[in-house]
Amino acid sequence: MRAATAPRPARALAPRKHAARRATVADAARSLADIERAWARSSYDLSLRWPLTNELCALEIARAELDPARFRVGWHKCKSYVGITYLYDDERDGGERGDVFLSKYVMLDPAFENVVGCVRHELAHAVAGVAGVDHGRAFKDACDALDVPEAWRKATTGAFYSRPSVQLMWAKCDAEEALRGRGRDVLPELLFERNVWDAPVNGNRTVFKDEESGVVLDAFEMYDLTVAEEARAANSSDVVA
Repeated sequence: MRAATAPRPARALAPRKHAARRATVADAARSLADIERAWARSSYDLSLRWPLTNELCALEIARAELDPARFRVGWHKCKSYVGITYLYDDERDGGERGDVFLSKYVMLDPAFENVVGCVRHELAHAVAGVAGVDHGRAFKDACDALDVPEAWRKATTGAFYSRPSVQLMWAKCDAEEALRGRGRDVLPELLFERNVWDAPVNGNRTVFKDEESGVVLDAFEMYDLTVAEEARAANSSDVVA
């Protein structure tokens, strides 16, 4: 787990409002339980785990009181880290933003608590800002606020990639994807870490510009547009049929 940041002011950790949000927390707990049950049923299937991971991230982003339009989730396939968060200022309005990338292997993990721990760890970086890059006091305070599991509060989790039986299953999944010609097509190519950022430190962020209109979209906005267009096309074909 690493956090890469562009220069930006640190954001103070907002106090949690437990008493005022009891109903919301209870609803979130029920939703988390629903996702956990679906996770157990989905086994080693990325086509099912990716949507579940997005549901989990949406839930946790709301719990962290972060703006879902400014904090987005993608993926990577490295085995040298589990999650990474890029924090930066939006060039359009100066607002703070964050891109979180999760390993495809944590999405394949049989233990739901691992993906929860990884997601909360990365969001703790988002809450703590640049002050939390060193996993110091600001990061620990954010971990307390977000209920990050103890095993996921450190800079590294070497044990995650040191489980022989799980590693064998990951290798099996990789081989099956290669044989089927599937891999990145199960996960959105646009949201692959290296297609969004070309480097983890002082990197350049990919944007798409329409030469006629001058509209500039980032990879996440382009992905949203692509998904919306595919949905419209599917609806149109249903109407014609």
